[in-house]
Amino acid sequence: MPEEVNIDELLDLQSDEERTKKLKDILHTCGNNTEVFITELVNKLHGLQKQEDLHNNGIEHPQLHIFPDRQGSPDAERH
Repeated sequence: MPEEVNIDELLDLQSDEERTKKLKDILHTCGNNTEVFITELVNKLHGLQKQEDLHNNGIEHPQLHIFPDRQGSPDAERH
């Protein structure tokens, strides 16, 4: 079993056929049947963005919606 599958590398590939081939190459030493796993993983890749793209689109600031100084905020300091 490989230690990891790089999802960004799979997203860089142009087609599901290329992704399927890549996954088969990675998992070729696995003793279990991998067909269902590969099919489901390739289907779940639809609509995903590369981690780098998410970072560049502002996702690196998930805390923007926390208002520690705002009255009534669950994150406000209690005195």
